[in-house]
Amino acid sequence: MTDIIRIVGKSEKKSPRIEGDAHCLTCGHKWKAVAPIGTTWMECPSCSTQKGVFIFPVERDEPHWICDCGSGLFRATTNGFYCPCCGSWQYGF
Repeated sequence: MTDIIRIVGKSEKKSPRIEGDAHCLTCGHKWKAVAPIGTTWMECPSCSTQKGVFIFPVERDEPHWICDCGSGLFRATTNGFYCPCCGSWQYGF
């Protein structure tokens, strides 16, 4: 885990950033990442999918919903919420 992938452009050097361990939800590759604050998805340097996420995201200090597959990420649609990792619809919010 020594690769550092830089995803900010020259004009964004002074913008606030977050850094930390990242992993790919598709292939499981792990790396150190630096990204502008608010970045949700990053390109995996191993498999090139857009499913790279920070391992320890910024979270509020309160209970969180976790999918049965172990993911805490969800997508909201007009039909409800689903897990982008396994595709399961989530109920009980």
